[in-house]
Amino acid sequence: MAEQNTEVQSTLAAFRDVTRELDNTYAVFPKSCGLSEVEYYSLLLIYEGVATQTQICEQMYLSRSTLNSAFKQLRKRGLIHLEPYDENQRSKQTFLTDAGKEFVEKNVLQMHRIEERAWRRMSEEEHETLIGLIQKVNSLIQQELKNMESGTD
Repeated sequence: MAEQNTEVQSTLAAFRDVTRELDNTYAVFPKSCGLSEVEYYSLLLIYEGVATQTQICEQMYLSRSTLNSAFKQLRKRGLIHLEPYDENQRSKQTFLTDAGKEFVEKNVLQMHRIEERAWRRMSEEEHETLIGLIQKVNSLIQQELKNMESGTD
């Protein structure tokens, strides 16, 4: 049993190291554009058609104040603008400015092309295995979190 526990601890430490390295690799993308991670991924979501701050907060698991700070910087740089909805003046829709579209296409999408080139260097089987294992780990961790919340630890 002790041997099995040591193996679990060892492989779990290796997994944590690899995920930290991957997180650090992805953190390079925003920094290379001169943006914070929240600014970078907000621009990407807006470019992909996510329109409201509420939707962005939900997709990125952010507080409203964190996103407001990022939006303030993006507006200051002239990359986004907000417009109230006709039917609800309190809710605002977010748009990229022309400079924002150009910025995303030049910088953010360049990072995606780098990611795509790396992905193409893996086989289809590797893609499926990687995706499947990450989904499985995520699902199992979520189950454990639910168990902890419900007291069925």
